[in-house]
Amino acid sequence: MARFFDVKVCLPIQTSKLWPFWNQSSKIEAMAINPTSRATASRPKRAVKREALLDEATRQINMRGAGAVSLNAIAEAAGLSRNTLYYYVSDRADLAFRCYLRTCEANTEDLAIAIEQGSNICERIEHYIARTLTNSRHPLAVLSDQDFLPEPQRSMIGELNRRNVETLKALINDGIETDQIRAVQSEIAAQALLGMINWSQLSAMWLGQRDGRSFRRRASAAIADLFFNGIAANRGERFDNSLDATQLITQPVNPFDRMQASQQKMLQLIGAASRLFNRRGLDGASLDEIGAGVGVTKGAVYHYFDDKTDLILRCYERGFELYDIFMDAAIAQGTNGFERSMAVMHLNCQAQASAAPPLMLQPGLWALPEAQRNRFIAAASDLWKRSNAMLQAGVNDGSCRHCDAAMIAEVSAGAFLWLPKWLPENYPLSPPAIADQLCDLLTFGVAKR
Repeated sequence: MARFFDVKVCLPIQTSKLWPFWNQSSKIEAMAINPTSRATASRPKRAVKREALLDEATRQINMRGAGAVSLNAIAEAAGLSRNTLYYYVSDRADLAFRCYLRTCEANTEDLAIAIEQGSNICERIEHYIARTLTNSRHPLAVLSDQDFLPEPQRSMIGELNRRNVETLKALINDGIETDQIRAVQSEIAAQALLGMINWSQLSAMWLGQRDGRSFRRRASAAIADLFFNGIAANRGERFDNSLDATQLITQPVNPFDRMQASQQKMLQLIGAASRLFNRRGLDGASLDEIGAGVGVTKGAVYHYFDDKTDLILRCYERGFELYDIFMDAAIAQGTNGFERSMAVMHLNCQAQASAAPPLMLQPGLWALPEAQRNRFIAAASDLWKRSNAMLQAGVNDGSCRHCDAAMIAEVSAGAFLWLPKWLPENYPLSPPAIADQLCDLLTFGVAKR
């Protein structure tokens, strides 16, 4: 059954100010869109089956994307017939909505309990990280394909998620005001933390690892360590970036060369598609919208790509090419493990905040053809191993703190991969300035020294 919480009741008075965005209207809206929730209270068996259905659907959404899940496969895995499935949900979009709604409610609950149980701000944030990743309950859907949902469900999930983000931001701001957290940009800090948490629910799949409780506990500990303490061994050491991601990926083009001009147009389409896929999810962006982004029709898009899957594959291929370019440039530029690790982070942040970013690693990997999927997993794993090697070299040369280098190299990617999901069009900071803020956060952490 759907869970709702009047958090002002369960929180002590001194922390209730962190919850200005939740009210009873959310409960009313959710019950209106979720009419079966009351019925399941008197039918425990049906409630159990419904939760099993949402569990399997959530796993499939994270693997295949909201628009590519198979209702037949989900029903079979949940022990339901196809006809019985329609007792619980009306269609694929309704199923995705219910999974996203349950995730938002779980995040609200995790924040409320963490705030209630923690004795200080840092403890509360640490409790929240641990509850989200290690609590033995239902799986959580990464909120990447919200634009796949129709209205008003899309707006509702966006609003519930916004309230949870605002609560986390308020928690960070409260820590700054009470001198428990150093002065940081709370929006960037909150979103970086959420990005690492969300990526940790996908990274095992993308890196060919085994997900499970031990992996989640290790990821939770690494995220907390990185968020609070950063990676720099010396608190006085700062990273000054001299690399420009745009210059690294821009190639000279002869406009009078037909082949080069055609190649440039295709790259523009790939860049526009990557940007839209990053913001709206692979299932939330249409070919019409992608073509409009560069001023061409859907027919022109089909001139360069066989179909949407072909376009997605080309976007990932370009993405991994750029990720390798950034890695090579960081290795060449840095003089120690810390500088190289931060250079990779800075370049990736710049790129994801730009107008033509690399395609982020996101839900939908298992919807791709097997051969290409395995190739992308191998490429992602290679990037992670190189990042781990740089960070471990920093530990060895004394420029980085002693830490779980392999896991921090893994979870830290979420800080830049999540950027397109929250960064508004009119954000006041430039891509290099956003990269500066994120690198400062991951250099020193937020804990006050």
